[in-house]
Amino acid sequence: MISRLLIANRGEIAARIARTCDRLGIEYVTVSVAADRSLTYHAAAVSTVALAAGYLDIDALVHAATETGCDAVHPGYGFLSENADFARAVRAAGLVFVGPSSRVIETMADKSSARQVMAEAGVPVLPGTVRAGEDLDALVGAAADIGYPLIVKPAGGGGGKGMSVVRAAAGLREALASASRTATAAFADGRLHLERYVERARHIEVQVFGDEFGHAVHLFDRDCSLQRRHQKVIEEAPAPRIPDAVRAAMFAAAVQGTKALQYVGAGTFEFLLVGDEFFFIEMNTRLQVEHTVTEEITGLDLVEWQLRVAAGEPLPAGQADIGYSGASVQVRMYAEDPFRAFLPCPGGLEVTHWPDVRVERAFARHLDVTGGFDPMIAKLVATGATRGDALTAARRACEDLRWQGISTNLGFVARVLAAPIVAAAEHDTAYLDRIDPVAEFGDPDELSALAVAAALTAPDRATPWSTGAPGGDRAWLDPADRDLGSLDLSVDGRAVTVRVGGYEGDAVLVRADTVDPSGPAVQTTDQSAATRPATEVCVTARRTNGDTITVGSTPCVVRRDGEGWICQAAGVSRQVRYAEYRSLGTTATDPEIRSPMPGTLVQLHVESGNPVEKGQLLGVVEAMKLEHELTATHAGIVTVTAAEGAVVTTAQSLFLIEERGAAL
Repeated sequence: MISRLLIANRGEIAARIARTCDRLGIEYVTVSVAADRSLTYHAAAVSTVALAAGYLDIDALVHAATETGCDAVHPGYGFLSENADFARAVRAAGLVFVGPSSRVIETMADKSSARQVMAEAGVPVLPGTVRAGEDLDALVGAAADIGYPLIVKPAGGGGGKGMSVVRAAAGLREALASASRTATAAFADGRLHLERYVERARHIEVQVFGDEFGHAVHLFDRDCSLQRRHQKVIEEAPAPRIPDAVRAAMFAAAVQGTKALQYVGAGTFEFLLVGDEFFFIEMNTRLQVEHTVTEEITGLDLVEWQLRVAAGEPLPAGQADIGYSGASVQVRMYAEDPFRAFLPCPGGLEVTHWPDVRVERAFARHLDVTGGFDPMIAKLVATGATRGDALTAARRACEDLRWQGISTNLGFVARVLAAPIVAAAEHDTAYLDRIDPVAEFGDPDELSALAVAAALTAPDRATPWSTGAPGGDRAWLDPADRDLGSLDLSVDGRAVTVRVGGYEGDAVLVRADTVDPSGPAVQTTDQSAATRPATEVCVTARRTNGDTITVGSTPCVVRRDGEGWICQAAGVSRQVRYAEYRSLGTTATDPEIRSPMPGTLVQLHVESGNPVEKGQLLGVVEAMKLEHELTATHAGIVTVTAAEGAVVTTAQSLFLIEERGAAL
């Protein structure tokens, strides 16, 4: 068995590998950049090696393993986990690489060669490029033969990074350039693969294992269809609503492919399921982020299986001895704001209560989320006797987790888990991309304003919130209003007028009357919140627990913050302040286009002095391996106020658009 292991990764997967090592009595060495030094898994490591150039530095990682006396390296997932050069360098140094051979990694990491190998093994595949490449002209030519819609995929990586759907030739070149940039940054490999895109499909994957003795087994399936922009959000096992014959054929195809590759280690076959037909899309030659749900239903430790197989042992169990029971759902907790176009939300996070489910994380309470890595904070894994039980437990876990600080996706995910289409397992891979979170689940800006207004106008005049009201009492309520009065608030720069309709026992009747049509202070691609009609009907709002104000059925946590409040509603944080009154119909167009997040201005599409039209692409900001397009909010003459490649902050002005003739 392996005696000392280098964990060549970071975050929750490093903590997960360390946990199995602790149980098996295997010593381990961790690696870290400066920002990760406080993560929990370093504490029990034999030593921690500092990485000056980050987690993609092959030479530094191999040197760390040899200098600390390791006999094996576990790559985790992401970073170099599917990099054949890394596996080759590890083995060349006389160490065990916990994963398949370099040859297999190379073959399957190239999406085009993987398709060819699987087709020869009798596994169904979709039309696509014969080989991956970086020549944009060649890829454009190949696209004409494949047909539209098609999907652009980085050849050497996974996790949905860099993937995009292109529906017409006009948008292909920009999609290729963007995907190549993202892939180079995330995987140090800018090659791309094109494949026909299938509408209304489900994403089903099969977990496989192989050993050096030619044995291959499957560990059942997972449904990963709840994803956004090809980034998985919710995964479950087993996959629901698949006919037995189709499921058996999928298992057989995955095992057949595993044997054809002479595969050793953990792998995952990913398929698109359309009706009763399935098509191979890729094989991940590593442990998956969602391996947890397979562990939950089988009772197996997949990291232990990896370590034993890498050490030359046969598979711990044969196919006939592997079974499953119950159902399990995993939720990925992301640092992002679903109600503002899923913008990344780096910053500080303080967890005050963890839910009573399996939680995969690398911190105890506090985490500083930086813009340099994937936005995933933690994973919540809920298991039950039935799928319905697991869905309910996962939803409750999202609702039970308490934190302060940055916005996350948990409020949004809780609502998705309760959606009828998900309960019926009738969703597909595009479901989350089709819905508007605000239209579907409500506007946190309005909820925050209603919660603060309710706190200020609570029936108990002794409430600590009353001292923050103008004048120290309720004199600020407009006596000429047809209701009891109104309160003008600013929610992250958006003006919201709250009408107070009256009282019902200990509850205040409130409604949001106006939302400033100019939209939020920083630009997002979602302009729907700025034009959505005001709430017409009063809702009840009451203090239900300490600093919690429940608006309708939604609990909102309201805390004082200087002269205003921070409100957490639907899993996202909003800053609420008093605002000057704006009458209905007032409009304003901010001439400045600001960065919606801290990141890097990776691309400029205009120069100072250029005329621009409303909706025209101005530039691209990248953070957390995701790109965000900035477009013109109105027509005019643009002035560029930041250089391409510049590191920018939230709300930093990047472009100034003056109306034509305004300067005359």
